[in-house]
Amino acid sequence: MLTVNLKWQEGLYFEGHSGSGHKVLLEAGAAVGGQGRGILPGEMLLLALGGCTAMDIVSLLQKYKTPALSLSVELSGSKRTEHPKSFETITAIYSITGEIPPDLAWKAVDSSYKKYSVVANSLRSQIIYRLILNNVEVTQNPSV
Repeated sequence: MLTVNLKWQEGLYFEGHSGSGHKVLLEAGAAVGGQGRGILPGEMLLLALGGCTAMDIVSLLQKYKTPALSLSVELSGSKRTEHPKSFETITAIYSITGEIPPDLAWKAVDSSYKKYSVVANSLRSQIIYRLILNNVEVTQNPSV
């Protein structure tokens, strides 16, 4: 199981720690009080998606004996204007160089999204959430 922890610093500024020992700073956008000290959570989601799929693609192309010379990916997300302001569409553009047949390059990208990418497939998963307030777990409907 992968685990991360976030600790509120101040305002809408948080410090995140990964289970593998890395640190990241997150902050809300300037429109809602952020001061530009950390990455936006939506940007982090796009980075996670791009990083996960890019790693799959590099690995798959090596497995196919057609390694990439370079790979970059640009991701953009179009968000809803109303709450929840989730991404309606995410576009990922992979730029790969190397002696790679187009069908194998496409197979690597497609396989990442359809089979291998933890992040891409998690975006379709159920999310379970719980609340612990003042060291006591709060049930789904505390007034009952």
